[in-house]
Amino acid sequence: MELSNLNIKNGLCISLGANIDSTYGKPIESLIICKPKVENLINSWINQIQSFKQIESSKTIFNWSSIYETSPHGVKDEQPTYLNTLLLVKSNFFPKPTIKKAKSLLGELKNLERNFGRDTTANSMKWLSRCLDLDILWWEDFCFKDEELTLPHPRFMNRNFVISPLSEVLSRTQRVKKIEDSRWLVD
Repeated sequence: MELSNLNIKNGLCISLGANIDSTYGKPIESLIICKPKVENLINSWINQIQSFKQIESSKTIFNWSSIYETSPHGVKDEQPTYLNTLLLVKSNFFPKPTIKKAKSLLGELKNLERNFGRDTTANSMKWLSRCLDLDILWWEDFCFKDEELTLPHPRFMNRNFVISPLSEVLSRTQRVKKIEDSRWLVD
């Protein structure tokens, strides 16, 4: 996947989802409470990796999408609908991507999931209901694959619960104009 075609530079993208209650309440409460925690986690992670203080001109921008309600994807058994959102982080202060740094961030996100009550004992089973699910979709143009982490996420372009929020976030910075022409009618 060529991420530069999506006009993404100096970006880290994380998806968030929930469809069952967490230690903080219903899925909507979990996402609302999780939002500042994720921002603090990323700021702390950047500062820890950089090991020196940010200069005033350095800025980290957190671009959050709206929250979307979506049906469960790829499941056999019936599940509650998910609430999903997406965070695109841009910063002129990001460390250079490495396997160690990406796995460090993943570990921090997984700790946050556990803090919300996510049961990781059934980790081998995919697509179970979750009180909080945090996934790194990509980090700049970094590519990596092993059993624990694949960047960019191999299926994010095939998931509407990622694409819809992503298009919302990207449209805030890209000029988009709808063309009306009677020769091109879309019902």
